[in-house]
Amino acid sequence: MTTIFELVKDPYERKARVIPGLLVALPLLVPLLCVYGAKHPVLTGVIGLLGGCGAIYALASVARGRGKMLEEALVKKWGGMPTTIALRHRDNFLDSVSKQRYHAAITAKLGIVMPTAEEESADHDKADDTYIGATKRLRELTRSNKQLLLKENIAYGFHRNMLAMKPVGILSCLLGILYGLLIAKIMQATPPHFFPENIADPGLAAGLTLLISIALLATWLLYFEQGAVRRMGFVYAERLFECLPSLPSSAPRKKAQKSMPTE
Repeated sequence: MTTIFELVKDPYERKARVIPGLLVALPLLVPLLCVYGAKHPVLTGVIGLLGGCGAIYALASVARGRGKMLEEALVKKWGGMPTTIALRHRDNFLDSVSKQRYHAAITAKLGIVMPTAEEESADHDKADDTYIGATKRLRELTRSNKQLLLKENIAYGFHRNMLAMKPVGILSCLLGILYGLLIAKIMQATPPHFFPENIADPGLAAGLTLLISIALLATWLLYFEQGAVRRMGFVYAERLFECLPSLPSSAPRKKAQKSMPTE
């Protein structure tokens, strides 16, 4: 129970990991609770017990694991994380003035000398290694930022995990639609038959199941795609670099020479 409480309490865990997992299960949970919940309190108790015993944690872990695997594939396809790409001289996501300003701030605040355009052109891998190290250090220094940066990080994690769960989510929605048609008596399984006249009055349970399943299916199909994850990644990168001016300087300073006492 402590683990579940921590999941719900932490905003990143709750919004970026737990919610994608729950949205996958929602088209199947709704008909179960609406149709059988009132008639079978034991079922409601079992679902609550499963949630308390780790089902929520398991869903969040699956969403996180699939999200990380997807991220690895996307990074290979994009040629790097958005935070790395944005710092490259050869990339045009950031305007040249902002890029120079962020490079200078990283050198001043973090003590990391950023490569010039010529150095980057001569050795892309070495330059990227510097950019990755700089963004890792910057994330370490901004972990306490609970304002806009955290919100953008949550948005990126949510979109990434939702895209990773997309195949499972689509399957869940299709099963929800099928079950909704059956309990509304719009469709009959044996023998297969279709009753379109029942669409006008499917009933509360079937109506909710069909509405939620269709809405989620449309969202999975029309919104959650690689472009949305990439956009969220670049927005997070921009918010991360905007934190640089507020950081204390950690660059090494030259010690002032002590004056020698005169005799």
